[in-house]
Amino acid sequence: MKVLCDKHCVIGEGPVWNELEKKLYQVNSFADEIMEMDLLGHVVMRKLPFGVAAIAFSRTGEMLVSCRDGAYILHPDNTRTPLYDTRKYQIKYGNDAKVGPDGRFYVGTQSEKRQGISDAVDGKLYSIDKAGEVRVLLDGLILSNGFDWSMDERYFYHTDSATKMIKEYHFNKETGELSFTGRELRVPGVDGFTIDQNDFLYVACWGRGHIAVVDTASMEIKRYIEVPAKIPASCCYAGEHMDKLVVVSASYGTEPGVDPNAGYTFICTPGTKGRKPYLFG
Repeated sequence: MKVLCDKHCVIGEGPVWNELEKKLYQVNSFADEIMEMDLLGHVVMRKLPFGVAAIAFSRTGEMLVSCRDGAYILHPDNTRTPLYDTRKYQIKYGNDAKVGPDGRFYVGTQSEKRQGISDAVDGKLYSIDKAGEVRVLLDGLILSNGFDWSMDERYFYHTDSATKMIKEYHFNKETGELSFTGRELRVPGVDGFTIDQNDFLYVACWGRGHIAVVDTASMEIKRYIEVPAKIPASCCYAGEHMDKLVVVSASYGTEPGVDPNAGYTFICTPGTKGRKPYLFG
């Protein structure tokens, strides 16, 4: 595991490979920044007038973002266009987000309980299609976080990080519907994750200093990849051959000098490959 970028992100989040541009994008959460870089570590910082939690892209090259107040197309001048009718739907406290195999934008949210606003456990997982229709797929979540689809697109893996569990769902690509298979796995510190060509999940474990590698066939942790920072927050596959694993981390709450690499972005070659990100539309 090598350092790709030595910027101390407050919380590195939402890393995603842009195949068209051959660049990696990620969020510096709480600092209202988007980072754009190549795999040599050359970085361009983009300051925003609002916070962003995760990034995805459309078939036409537009950037999609999940935000505290909803899901948007983010334009180059930092203006935003909602992906849906905000008078009809309300999406609050957006967190992790990805485009699915069906071209819909999937957005998980935090609950009011997580936000410290009330005791309401009302976090959700939404899907948004290109017509702007919004559906609630999962409800009663505290902190919707990492998710991804199996290589054959028949299964969906999701975590509510507050439960420390990854759950497996049947996924209907035509309708976008989810149904719990009954299989789940406890992963302490579970945060953002990605999947490889063998249906192994690579799970960033907040505060544990490692990536847990989960075999979804047996729903067991097979090994750990050590990360030279205490707080891995998410990860993704990247590169021309999708054979590089990129790990983002956080400096949030760390004491100066205790974790010198806190918030850095790391890269390694784990000997397997991921899948190119799906595109919206």
